[in-house]
Amino acid sequence: MDADELDPTYALDLLRRQDALQAEAGRVVVDLDLLALLAGAGRVEQVGSSVSGLMVWRDLDFNVLCRDLSSRRAFESMRPLLAHPGVARVDYRSETGHRAPAELRGDERYYFVTYLEVAAGATWKIDVSFWLSDAPRDQVPYIERLREQLTDETRLAILWIKDVWWRLPTYPDEVGGFDVYEAVLRHGVRTPGQFDTYLRARGLPGRADTADAGRASTGDAGR
Repeated sequence: MDADELDPTYALDLLRRQDALQAEAGRVVVDLDLLALLAGAGRVEQVGSSVSGLMVWRDLDFNVLCRDLSSRRAFESMRPLLAHPGVARVDYRSETGHRAPAELRGDERYYFVTYLEVAAGATWKIDVSFWLSDAPRDQVPYIERLREQLTDETRLAILWIKDVWWRLPTYPDEVGGFDVYEAVLRHGVRTPGQFDTYLRARGLPGRADTADAGRASTGDAGR
């Protein structure tokens, strides 16, 4: 059962870890020259928790706005990163044409997820979306509004809940940071237990659903 209040020692650890991760993120961006590397394809926006100041794990996110970009040029732009000796794994998806998921029809992209090991046990997930449009996107203004609304209380609540959820297999594809931000800032959620209740009320998987799915998978595998 979750505590009703955040333990002060854990709260301090969340804040210190956030600051350390954000500083490390800045060094990774500079060391890899990521902004210049991606700018060859289009206009670059750094988005996500490395900008909002709500980091609990090593995750970097970038949009590149590039009308009429070919997949060849996208790969050429990514080549210096993909060739880095620290890259352990790369996931690429061409979410264009008939391959685009329903939610991206008319808003297509080439999507790279690169896992870069910077030290033993320290791997950064670097998400790059090459959007095939130069129209403004909403992540940057959303992050600006988010930062303006944060208080010490809500910031800690978000870090606490994200620290629990990012370790689950449902994060971030089924339940992500946006869900946490909306729950805390719009609906008064302050604890992981309250977030579970919030998700179930909206038909989204909570931790119990994740555990049940894991047990079901184990059972099926044994048949």
